[in-house]
Amino acid sequence: MPSKKIITTITTLIVIALCGFFYSYWSRCLFPDYLTIFQAGSLSVPMQKIGEEFSHKYSRIRIAFESSGSVDAIRKITDLNRSCDILTVADYNLIPKMMYDNHASWVIIFASNEMVIAYTDGSKYNNEINSTNWYEILSKDEVTIGRSDPNCDPCGYRALMVFELASIYYSDPFINTTLWEHSNTVVRPKSVELLALLEAGQIDYAFEYKSVAVQHNLNYVELPDEINLSNWTMSNYYASVNITISKDDEHMVITGAPILYGVTIPKNAEHESEAVDFVKFMLSQDGRNIIEECGQNSMYPAYTDDVSRVPSELREFVQQLLE
Repeated sequence: MPSKKIITTITTLIVIALCGFFYSYWSRCLFPDYLTIFQAGSLSVPMQKIGEEFSHKYSRIRIAFESSGSVDAIRKITDLNRSCDILTVADYNLIPKMMYDNHASWVIIFASNEMVIAYTDGSKYNNEINSTNWYEILSKDEVTIGRSDPNCDPCGYRALMVFELASIYYSDPFINTTLWEHSNTVVRPKSVELLALLEAGQIDYAFEYKSVAVQHNLNYVELPDEINLSNWTMSNYYASVNITISKDDEHMVITGAPILYGVTIPKNAEHESEAVDFVKFMLSQDGRNIIEECGQNSMYPAYTDDVSRVPSELREFVQQLLE
């Protein structure tokens, strides 16, 4: 028969274990809240860094990130009925167009970007290409170019807009046709998937966002503002081009516009309060600093199409977008 001392020791250990369990439970260390974030591929780096800093401040919250093209990210919610706490996209217009009013009721525009042509030291004609002859280099038969799928990813339809805008800017309609129909073109669902091909030498040039090129230490050609979709004051000029994207029998016309990133909390969010805390942190000075460090241009105040629809906790960070 066990001695009284052994029984007391065992009892004490059980009590300590139970106390630890209940403490962990109530502090949510064993059962943390998980935020599900669907993000545009070009936001992967800044969102991961923002998530790390946010988790230091809110230790009970864990974050599950899922990257894809922005159009695909939205369709996970609208077509597949998947639950998501936060959605970030590379084209804020997609949220009103594809999600109002059944799946989301507001959008906040929090960052901007620009289109560039990324390349490496191993790319063909890397010593010759510049901001004035880029379309001539890319038109060469032996050059392989990469772009993302316009039906899945905004960077993809923006690459096609760059072709159209270049034809207007240089007064040469053949630029659009030649680049669009280039035989050595590789297309991937999202633009960040082109990076591995670029670094492996399987493609020579890729149409990317400037922030992505900066984050991955790539060489890149900067394009004139009339072409790169970066300048707010040229909105009407960009709107002179458009691209039609498709899924099955559905078609949607995307009009040229400055590159502006958007965030929302979908109506099917399971952790709305925690999602508001995350977006608030993302729009704060700390969050904006991370966005800037990753090559994007943060906005403060951020913009929204309707301040009254934005959660009250976030209104101090936004102002009305004037169309």
